[in-house]
Amino acid sequence: MSSGTDLYQTLFNAFRECIFIVDVESDRILDANTQALRLTGLQAEQLKTLSCKTFFQFPERWLPTCQNWPTCACCSVAKAGGTISSCFETLPIDCATGRYLVLVSRDSGDTPTWTCPHAEDVDHGWSELKDFPNIIGQSEKVREVCRLIGSVAKTDATVLIQGESGTGKEVVANAIHVHSLRAKHPFVKVNCAALSETLLESELFGHVRGAFTGAIRDRCGRFKQANGGTILLDEIGCMSLAGQAKLLRVLQEHEFEPVGSSMTVPVDVRVLAATNVDLAEAVQQGKFREDLYYRLNVFSIPLPPLRERKEDIYLLVQHFLDQNNANLGKSIKSIDPGTHALLMQYDWPGNIRELENVVEHAAIVEKSALILPESLPNSVTKSSLSKDDANGGALNGLREKLNALEKQIILDTLRQTRGVKKDTATLLGIDPRNLPYLLRKHRVN
Repeated sequence: MSSGTDLYQTLFNAFRECIFIVDVESDRILDANTQALRLTGLQAEQLKTLSCKTFFQFPERWLPTCQNWPTCACCSVAKAGGTISSCFETLPIDCATGRYLVLVSRDSGDTPTWTCPHAEDVDHGWSELKDFPNIIGQSEKVREVCRLIGSVAKTDATVLIQGESGTGKEVVANAIHVHSLRAKHPFVKVNCAALSETLLESELFGHVRGAFTGAIRDRCGRFKQANGGTILLDEIGCMSLAGQAKLLRVLQEHEFEPVGSSMTVPVDVRVLAATNVDLAEAVQQGKFREDLYYRLNVFSIPLPPLRERKEDIYLLVQHFLDQNNANLGKSIKSIDPGTHALLMQYDWPGNIRELENVVEHAAIVEKSALILPESLPNSVTKSSLSKDDANGGALNGLREKLNALEKQIILDTLRQTRGVKKDTATLLGIDPRNLPYLLRKHRVN
């Protein structure tokens, strides 16, 4: 019952339902998928150390329908109130002995909010993720980013956020501001790459009437707007050397002069800078001031590209699906295992921003409750197929295994329900309207 192969783990974690695998003879939880771990707030190794009967001993208002559960393989745990939003259906794996059971939640549509009654006694190390709900992921690299944010947020230190385009630098900057002591004050963002040298100086420091052609009135700059709060200088590697010199003075002296003015304006602003350029290399090339680099690089937060944290793809997809369901008026629940395999194969040069666009494209095209491989953009599927050919057809082999496993599950469920399609769809956890498609796909009569 271990998660021995990558195929098993991919399929196990692809389900939207919470799944526990238990051994009633030894009274132990053998395994749990990603959704179940999120439900309990525990890590897999901690969950496996708990007694099955003790762990699932709900308060009195959550009464199981069978007093012999979980030793009875025929019963199910039904919701009866409280905050639990799903019930568990127990399915025997080994029908001969009834020793192994699969507990599958039947989700009512909301994300389960039940927490293990013993979770308060366990240090499960998830607090850094729960503190930053806008940062999606469970990988160790994401956890490290959250720990760095937590360390620096309540200080006034200048922070340099470095990462490729689309890795979420603005999201991290926003998290720093929200958790800082300046959270009640303005958070102002400036895209340095979108403005010319002259416009950037005016944008940052403001100008007085008549400072240049078109300056018909005084204008308050972004630094003045952010006074008392935080300013994010995005794509700071694109700033001109002249602009860098003026920015250095603000960081050193906490004052500036608007364009066309000789009046010095004091300012109290925390500076966050973000860049997809290697500033240390830019310094070596003479494109970035060395003194400004060291002023900005007081505290650095490097962001990993998506290709280095692919274990977070499923959670990111679910997050973007929820957003698109609301915007498009759809009810897409999750992604097909074959789709997940393709997304895991792709290298994501555009990182999270590209994944968000891919999910939106697929959500617009898809008509069923699952995102199928054919709904993905050609850029993703062609790249994955090219890599598959280079790797000797490994992806095709994975697809064949996934299809064979999916077909076998459908056949076994049809036998269990004696061919009743409505009951089959219920046990599979899919919309009954999608079952005919799966039957045609696998040529099942």
